[in-house]
Amino acid sequence: MELFRRFDTVMGRLYDGVGLLAGVVIGMFAVAISLDLGLRYFGLGNLAGMQEIVEYALFALVFLAAPWVLRLGAHVRVDVVLSALPDGAARRLDWCLDLFGFAISVVLGWYGWVNLAQAYRFQSVQMKYFQVPEWWLLTVFVAAFALLALEFLCRLFRLRD
Repeated sequence: MELFRRFDTVMGRLYDGVGLLAGVVIGMFAVAISLDLGLRYFGLGNLAGMQEIVEYALFALVFLAAPWVLRLGAHVRVDVVLSALPDGAARRLDWCLDLFGFAISVVLGWYGWVNLAQAYRFQSVQMKYFQVPEWWLLTVFVAAFALLALEFLCRLFRLRD
């Protein structure tokens, strides 16, 4: 159990780092978008590709911050049923929901991995302003669901205590 506690602490620090990074990047968006609008307003051009950079960064942030949000319990959750149940039944239902979340994360991570491998093999590319290999995007997806699966496992272990 001590090994789990250490692992859980390390994962908590990793998630806190991801949460901090998400906040910093969103702050940078505000500055960059304001700068881009200012440049356009004064007829000085624009920051080429800014919209696409924000789009890809938001994609990565939403997926990679999901385990952090889950750990904090800040995700969308309806506790009406859990609060209406006796403590023992609520814990069992919470455990079942975490197990279900783990299973869904593993399945989505697996399908993401299969698509990542295909995108890498075929060298699929997203073509907008920048040319971004699809497997880069799918790597974020797979990593996020791997982290979500780990967080659901940690929640299951925490419920045992």
